[in-house]
Amino acid sequence: MTFRTILACILVPLSGVHLFAKDLVIDDGLPTVPGKEPVLSMNLIGFDASTGELRARHNLRLPTDDVDLLNDSPKQNYYLVDPFDINTPTILAIKSDVPYSIYDNFLTSTYQVDDAGSQFLYPFDTHHTRIRLFVTSQDGTASGGKPFRNHRSFLFSPHVPTFEGYDVRIIPTGQNSPTLLDLTVELKRTLPIRCYSVFIAVLMLLISISVFRMALKRMKSSGAPEISEMAFCAALLFAFPAIRNAQPFAPPMGVLSDYLGFFWAESIVAVTLLIKLNMWLRRKKHD
Repeated sequence: MTFRTILACILVPLSGVHLFAKDLVIDDGLPTVPGKEPVLSMNLIGFDASTGELRARHNLRLPTDDVDLLNDSPKQNYYLVDPFDINTPTILAIKSDVPYSIYDNFLTSTYQVDDAGSQFLYPFDTHHTRIRLFVTSQDGTASGGKPFRNHRSFLFSPHVPTFEGYDVRIIPTGQNSPTLLDLTVELKRTLPIRCYSVFIAVLMLLISISVFRMALKRMKSSGAPEISEMAFCAALLFAFPAIRNAQPFAPPMGVLSDYLGFFWAESIVAVTLLIKLNMWLRRKKHD
């Protein structure tokens, strides 16, 4: 087994994108594609957890045989329809009377995840959204002069998304077919972020518990606490918020990781500081 084979076996499972039964092609960047079917490319370009919006850019490339090389335009009208897009327009029209260019045939869509509030489960939040696209072409006119459109089969060319801080999976649904792209996109925090967030929560808890044990030990003695001990507790009260905000892509306070670690740690240190202040007032001898 060569080094390249071993490397491929390691990287493929980590890509986070699960390819499915629908035919896939590699985007070579050419304006037209060989064969008889259009090629739909999808590129996930951004996700905002605060609003629960996923942005994607779609590109439709036509077969070479469907483009009139003399006029440099399609032989018939094509329409890429995106019914789940929350913005407008939701239809990309490639007209036969307009010169064809691959750079004009982009449809930028925005999708709303079905669990926008799950960001407050940080770092264990998982988001899902549905993407559905289909292609129609105008093959003449029906009775009454209305345009006749039929669904066209097409190939799908996904681009591996690389969202910073998220693992992304593309999962086909049962309705996915040669004439309908129907899939679910799943986004969740990467394993390093989840491990680091748990580590920060446990660290703050252990530090605060240790400080509280120091106060209990001081209570069993007869001496007054040192000023440095109380200064250390006061410093922790301001240090913990900075440590909490050091977590990657941390939302505003009130998320799950805060209830597991930060809020408890702040409360324990605050109680400890009050205990030491009262001991100092009672036991300290003043001239």
